[in-house]
Amino acid sequence: MDYGFNFQGAVFTPGGRADIAPADVATSNQAKEQVELDWLRTHPEKVFLYVTQSPTWKITTWPGTVIDACPYVGTKRLFRVFGARTTRRAVECRIFGARYVGWYFESSGDYCRLRKAKRQ
Repeated sequence: MDYGFNFQGAVFTPGGRADIAPADVATSNQAKEQVELDWLRTHPEKVFLYVTQSPTWKITTWPGTVIDACPYVGTKRLFRVFGARTTRRAVECRIFGARYVGWYFESSGDYCRLRKAKRQ
C-alpha cells in the first residue's frame, strides 16, 4: 500500500514509478488512506505515522489526516548511532482509543515509529 505523488507529469510511489494516471492520484490516495485508517482501528501492535507541529503537535497519516491532535512529544534527546548523531523525541499518543508509545526521529524526517503500550 503505497501513496502516490505527481512529479513532472509522472506518478511515483516510494517503490518507484507507478501505473496511475496523474489525474487519478488523489482518488487513489484517498482509497489507500481509508484502508490505512480501517487498519489502525484494529489496533495493530506496531505502526508508522507522521508528526507535525503547526503550532501544536499532531500525529497524522501521510496525506495529513489527524490521528491524534494532542499527543505527548518529549524533549530532544541526542543519540549516537553508528558514529552519527541523531535527534529523537519520545512520543505517546492515542490511536482510536488505544495507547501507543515510541520515537519521533526528528533528525531523519517527520515520521514516528510506535508500538501498542503494554499498559492501556
